[in-house]
Parts: sequence; structure tokens; C-alpha cells
Amino acid sequence: MKQLVLIALCVLFTHQASAHDGGNLKAFTADGRTAMLLEDHTWEFVEAAPGDPSSSAVLSVAKVQEMQEACKFQFRLQNNLGYKIGSLVPRLAVHNQDGIIYESKSISFTTINPTKAEYTEVQFDGIGCHQMSVVKVIDASRCRMGDIDQWNEEEGQCLSRIYVEPSELINISK
Repeated sequence: MKQLVLIALCVLFTHQASAHDGGNLKAFTADGRTAMLLEDHTWEFVEAAPGDPSSSAVLSVAKVQEMQEACKFQFRLQNNLGYKIGSLVPRLAVHNQDGIIYESKSISFTTINPTKAEYTEVQFDGIGCHQMSVVKVIDASRCRMGDIDQWNEEEGQCLSRIYVEPSELINISK
């Protein structure tokens, strides 16, 4: 059903874009990234400005532990949203030194009241911390917080509420 809706939106959007006579149009990809369709019929991704950590769910690296052929992380999620986070499941992609995704895993946070924080750990086997070029938060499509739940969540909405704090321990971004 999602593919059918996506195809219909693409057809509608293509028709509207070809009939559009001026100005740039903003569009969103399936993974939540913003693209700008330019007047010359080209497009470019729009880099999202970093969110405001004072009004976001702030994801930070609390600890990195190098192990033999593995890397273990401890993450902290601080709830600065102003409402309870029932659940939030960010998906992390670990890139090797060649920039290729080595593995991706989800981490889970549950029941975090405003101004509170929760910790969780994840371990990536078969790759040492020193072999990672970056850890990227690529998705958070399962969340229950504020007015968002599994029945009304829009693509990228949960991920947009996460601010990824830069770390001196490991290269991490969104």
C-alpha cells in the first residue's frame, strides 16, 4: 500500500513540477531528507540545519569501549521535548573506513519524562571502534511521543525530533 501511495505521489508531483512556471519547489524523499526542485528542472538536497537541543530529544555518546573485534557504545537520550517519550527507536549505521555501511542496528529508549534521561548500550561485532569512520543515525521510524504514535507518524517525523550531539569519543551524525 505504501508503494502505491508513493507512486501516486510521484506521478502527481512530476505533473505539478512540469506545470510549475516559477520558483523552487520543496520535496521530501522516502527517508525524510529534503530536496529542492529548481526552476531549471534540476534538484539538490537541502542540508537540514541542526535542531535546537533545548527542544529536542538529545542523543549523545556517553561511552565507547574498544573490544577485540568489536565496539561497544553507551548512548544517552535526554528528553528536552516538553512531553513524555513513550518509546523511541533510533537506527544506527556504522560505516567502515571506506565509507561503506558495515552494519546497522536499532537501539531503544522507553518511558522518558520531560527533563529526564535514559541510557542504553549496543555492540557492533566484527569491527573495532578504530575501524569506524562514522556512526550515523539514519532512522527512527518507531516512536510514541507527544502526538506521534504508530498510527499517525509521518515519514521522518520521529527522526526530526532527535538532535545528535557531536562527540569527541566517536564521529557521530544524523
